[in-house]
Amino acid sequence: MTNIEVRELVPSEYREWDLLVKEAKPGTLFHTSDWLETYRNVLSKDLRIYGCFRNDELVGGCPLFVRNFKGILKMASSISNMIDYCGPLVKESSNTKASKRVQETHEIFDALRKFLCRQDFDSIHLRLSPGIEDIRPFTWNGWDSKVHYTHHLDLKENVDNNISRTIRKDLKSVLKAGLETKILNDLETYYSLLSKTYERQNLKPPLPKKIFEKIFDLIREKDIGYMLVSETPEGEAVAAHLTLYGKESTIGWSSVRNPSFNLRGSNALLYYNEFLDLQSRNFEYMNVMAGNIPKFADYIKGFSPKLVPYYSVTLENKRYSILKALHKIVA
Repeated sequence: MTNIEVRELVPSEYREWDLLVKEAKPGTLFHTSDWLETYRNVLSKDLRIYGCFRNDELVGGCPLFVRNFKGILKMASSISNMIDYCGPLVKESSNTKASKRVQETHEIFDALRKFLCRQDFDSIHLRLSPGIEDIRPFTWNGWDSKVHYTHHLDLKENVDNNISRTIRKDLKSVLKAGLETKILNDLETYYSLLSKTYERQNLKPPLPKKIFEKIFDLIREKDIGYMLVSETPEGEAVAAHLTLYGKESTIGWSSVRNPSFNLRGSNALLYYNEFLDLQSRNFEYMNVMAGNIPKFADYIKGFSPKLVPYYSVTLENKRYSILKALHKIVA
């Protein structure tokens, strides 16, 4: 067994972290220092990126946002608003034996788990990326676990063979009405549709506009994704998908629409044309992130996606559990 050292990375090591994200199982855009620092800077979050080292080589790690609640509770989480997963990472092993690869992963996760337990957090919540299936180093040691779901659309398949009759009908109606899609990486168009989506539900957008300004800056400067919009013949944008690029796949990060536009199918047209566009660019699948909300899950079934589980693990001390229970009673 090789000794694993775990420590917090300093900003000068973030480039090394980003290289790990590219090689890791499975690193995402949410793990990158650009994305994490955007949240830290705009939301004034306490960001900590912990690295796991074997013989001075960075072989794993985990980013955490730490929050101090009124000086009473110290809470750590790998996710935030509109970051649905971002947890521990492990560098891809070159070992050809499955048992050895499992052993290496367990060594890294065990070292990380023990380190986090020494940081005096009252609660720790880690939501791992789809693709990390072995969470036993946590559950074997008293952590609670939960399963979540997303959907993958296989871009190697023929989309016309997989869409439902309802989706076909929706596509036919919007094409007859003259709707078209185009790439439009415009912040104001996106934020206007986002605001209308939430206003209809009497809610505020989940993040301040400044966050989205920074995300669109990253889209322009580092080509991390793009926005596809559905437009009427008059040029009015009625729906938009903000898609982020991964190594072999894409993430459907945000879907927004104008609730006052009554014609069904603007979203279906986006998914359909986005599928064809990404397929032509040799991406393997689209992660549409629509598996945990019944309404969205039911809709995306019309494209015959693959249901993919992913996992979270949580550890809470007695003080946190008691205060959480009291809060539920008062609420």
